[in-house]
Amino acid sequence: MKFFSQLRRPTGLVRGIPRGVFLLLPLLATALGCLLILPDDDTITILSWNIENLFDAVDQGTEYHQFTSAGGWTEGDYHRRKERIAQAILALRPRPDIFIFLEIENREVLDALMDRHLVDIHAPYRVFASGPGAAIGIGVASRYPIRDARTHLARAGDFPPLRPVVETRFDLAGRDLVVFSNHWKSKRGGAPATEPLRRASAQLLAARMEELHRAEPDLPLLVAGDFNERPLEFELTGRSYPTALMPARELIALAGALAAGAEDLPSWVTPEWLREGDHLIWESSAGEAILGSSRLERPVLVNLWDDTDAPGSFYFINRWERIDSMFLSPSLFLPGSDLRFSAFAVPCPRDGCDSRGRPLSWEDDPRGVSDHLPLLLTLVRSP
Repeated sequence: MKFFSQLRRPTGLVRGIPRGVFLLLPLLATALGCLLILPDDDTITILSWNIENLFDAVDQGTEYHQFTSAGGWTEGDYHRRKERIAQAILALRPRPDIFIFLEIENREVLDALMDRHLVDIHAPYRVFASGPGAAIGIGVASRYPIRDARTHLARAGDFPPLRPVVETRFDLAGRDLVVFSNHWKSKRGGAPATEPLRRASAQLLAARMEELHRAEPDLPLLVAGDFNERPLEFELTGRSYPTALMPARELIALAGALAAGAEDLPSWVTPEWLREGDHLIWESSAGEAILGSSRLERPVLVNLWDDTDAPGSFYFINRWERIDSMFLSPSLFLPGSDLRFSAFAVPCPRDGCDSRGRPLSWEDDPRGVSDHLPLLLTLVRSP
């Protein structure tokens, strides 16, 4: 299957800033290089959360039927959903500085959530992006300035454009961080059958990461979102087909077996497949990631799930799933870095879990918030 991608600008860059500030930002950026926001302390916390279909009450023609007036969706339903999400966020500690929301309908919904329900949180820098004609998209809000934002659209064969990968570059008081927000294709239709679509998103992401790495080798990266597959997908599916998330050790082992002329390798294990980059590569520690990157000659990220005992973020058919993930550049774990990893958590939001700690979907229970748990990353700046 042939993969390719398109690049387009997201809508609503720095949306929600007072008009005077919005107009001055380009001038300030030109004159001063950037607009600095000094942190209250030395920590920066980033939330990534699939908030499960947050739709407004305006029929626009792209909604799922249950979120239209004909389907019974009302303004009151919309208001209650925002309130539930806001209450859950306000109870989080530490409180986020940067928000990544998946399954949000449009920019106006993002603004309404932040400006009317999270009024105690100052996050005026915003981005929203979705695919052409899509019902849902990705919203980003931040208290730190957004220096650049791009929407990358992957395509695979004759399929319509996939959900976007949103690239956002933040100015964290003088230190850049690039965040890639993702919501990859679900397994609806079967995991093997839909895997090429997730691999298309991974290939797009890997190519952009390599481009950034060549231009700025020390630039820290965060890749976050709902990937609709587990980091260990390749192993857990019996290594029977290539997956979009791949441990570096698996690729190194396959490359070694191929070089040694092993005869029992699957037909898809070829030098071209190992080089083409249709997978996001990860390892469990910074040291392993650096070694893997050297051997594979490609960026390798650190999988944050290996830093927690949390069983997962999504519970499906009596099983925990780690389909929501965060991956970090290994440089963020090295001593002496001016921006470093501090903590990773999968908290149970207020009223968002049942008695067993499983996410409580609002569609299944009016007391619930989302069928996913949030991911919370804390970075620390050197003084």
